[in-house]
Amino acid sequence: MLVVLRQRNFVLLWLGGLISLTGDRAMRIALPIYVYQQTGSTLATAGMAATYYLPAVMLGSVVGVFVDLWDRRQIMIVTNLVQAAVMLLVLLVRSDGWLWLVYAVSLLDTSASIFFQTAENAFVPNLVDEEHLIPANSLGAMNNSLARLAGPPIGGLLIGLFGLASVALFNAASFLIAAVLFWLISAQTKAAPTASDVTEEAVGAWVRVWREWLEGLALVPRDRLIAVLFVVMSVTSFGGAMIDPLFYPFALSVLQADPASIGWLLTTYAIGGLFAGVVVGWIGSNLRPWHLTSFGTVLTGLFMVTMYNQTSLPVVMVLGFLMFMPVVGAGVGSQTMLQARVPDRYRGRVYGALSTTMAILSLASVTFSGAFSELFGIVPMLTVAGFITVLAGLLALVLIPKAERHGEYVQVDLGAHARV
Repeated sequence: MLVVLRQRNFVLLWLGGLISLTGDRAMRIALPIYVYQQTGSTLATAGMAATYYLPAVMLGSVVGVFVDLWDRRQIMIVTNLVQAAVMLLVLLVRSDGWLWLVYAVSLLDTSASIFFQTAENAFVPNLVDEEHLIPANSLGAMNNSLARLAGPPIGGLLIGLFGLASVALFNAASFLIAAVLFWLISAQTKAAPTASDVTEEAVGAWVRVWREWLEGLALVPRDRLIAVLFVVMSVTSFGGAMIDPLFYPFALSVLQADPASIGWLLTTYAIGGLFAGVVVGWIGSNLRPWHLTSFGTVLTGLFMVTMYNQTSLPVVMVLGFLMFMPVVGAGVGSQTMLQARVPDRYRGRVYGALSTTMAILSLASVTFSGAFSELFGIVPMLTVAGFITVLAGLLALVLIPKAERHGEYVQVDLGAHARV
């Protein structure tokens, strides 16, 4: 790892990514808090959550086309400058009548960040040798953890003391600093293609992503275990996404927490995730993957039901910290079973189908929870989210052992429809 940190270009990329991601994490806590404070509506907060999912559904598989055709360093510089300019639009927001601009800012920022993250990941092999990719990617993953630790308390403190505009200025400054660091990198990748090249490739990518989603769905039933995992992970995703538009209203109205306290609450969760990753990596090899998935998902749901029926912030902090142990365990177990069961020739399409399906379900879930919490209340809907997660774990507990005994993935010719 020290060898990688001695490489100037990589260090510039790493620092720039850390700074911009920290600013973005600060803004991610500030925007939904502001929307709920202005409206008191969980449906309005659900609209903010939707701005995080919609770009992933529409752009996730298409962005790679542009990243492969354009200079990746320039993409990172331009996207950070665009994000800085977009953040300054927040300064125009003066009342709840301007909430449409807050949604637009979030949508544009998230869309630009998808371009940036894809370009950043693709740029790393241009800066370090192949034998150094593992430590380089580990440092990149560390950025996500560090930003989750630092961003929320900064965002919560700033919006609590000085309002939304101060968080927007902080985030804009982080993007500008990152753009300068990327500009100092002395490495390039590709020259800009013609507009017709980009258009043709982008349209083709949109067509391919939906076609391959359908192909991936067609491949799932070839093995009972994969079908069960697909259902379990989809149900889990629906239950988990229900929390997105309700977490900040819960913290503000039920826990009576101020924005700074919410920032520290999220930091506690991030620490729990780091700790859980270490523990699961240490003891997980001694457990069967389906045990991790089924029991981990059930325990996660039970933690959710218990945690969201509390009114004490310290108690919720402790429960949230502990909850990440089964959360991480369930995720590791599911990924391990998928990787081991799906043959390499089908793996990309199955993962692609799962990713797209979960993103679509997440959009539906935040709309569902935001709307129905207006009718039934925040805590009841969070409780429903917990029980849906418990249901996913029970499905895994009952169905996975039977599916594991059913045999291996059926590798058959699925015809032209299933061929790339």
